[in-house]
Amino acid sequence: MENLYALIDKILPMLSTILGAYITYYVTVSSKKNEAKVNAQIRARDEYWIPCSIAIENLQNKVSELSKNENALVSFTGEKSCESETIQLLKYLQANNRIYFYERTRNILKLLEDAINNYENQINSDISAIIDIFCKQYSSMIESFPMYKINNCIDCAITTKKSLFEEIKTVLLTHRQIIWYGQIAHIVFFMGDPPYSNSFTSDMSYSSEKDIFDIWCEINEYGNSKDSFGLSPEQEIGLEVINFEYEHLANICDILNHEIETKDYQPLYIRIFEILSLLQEEILKNIDEATIL
Repeated sequence: MENLYALIDKILPMLSTILGAYITYYVTVSSKKNEAKVNAQIRARDEYWIPCSIAIENLQNKVSELSKNENALVSFTGEKSCESETIQLLKYLQANNRIYFYERTRNILKLLEDAINNYENQINSDISAIIDIFCKQYSSMIESFPMYKINNCIDCAITTKKSLFEEIKTVLLTHRQIIWYGQIAHIVFFMGDPPYSNSFTSDMSYSSEKDIFDIWCEINEYGNSKDSFGLSPEQEIGLEVINFEYEHLANICDILNHEIETKDYQPLYIRIFEILSLLQEEILKNIDEATIL
């Protein structure tokens, strides 16, 4: 028994030392982990969460700036849009940035990206459909063009101005009126059977500052002489096309304007800002939780 007590007396200090060392190790490791976690949160807060929150504010401010003078929706891509601010916000979904955000925040960011894409894709799809209607209606109208009939044309290829896409987009978002006259860039008239070896072209371009529609306006509204512009044969045909437009395009305008009036993007638009507000709330909550006063 005495030997047992002696053994216990020897073991207890060893166990006490081992236990003390383990506790010290555990506390040290836990402290290091907590310190690393806090440092990671502080870095995420300062380098990602706060800049992300500022990016949200910048986007909201840009939207307010673009829409303050009229009851208009705002685009997130293209001309006169908040594309730059949108890119600055959605960059936090990139692989090198998203790792610094909680899963819930990443999910909200993805919802925002999807909502913006749905909104823009719907608008772009509608614009393409409206341009398609315009070209089909215009092609049907131009079959009555005297030069089309005289030359026994059987088809034509119509190209609209590049600016038409953005003009329609502006009209869809602002509910303004669009001028459909002078929106054609050029027309190729085909004579004979395919592959249409015989053709002639109407050219609607004139200079970097003017096109044939502008020339037509100067001739018909201000009385300028056509000869003073030195038009090419193709531009002369373009001028005749504009004359024909002026007399026959009204019915097509009514069809296109009605098509535009039926479009409603308000639900998709509101959804974007609901998600944007939710994202800002989530970001600010994370910032507050990582802030130690």
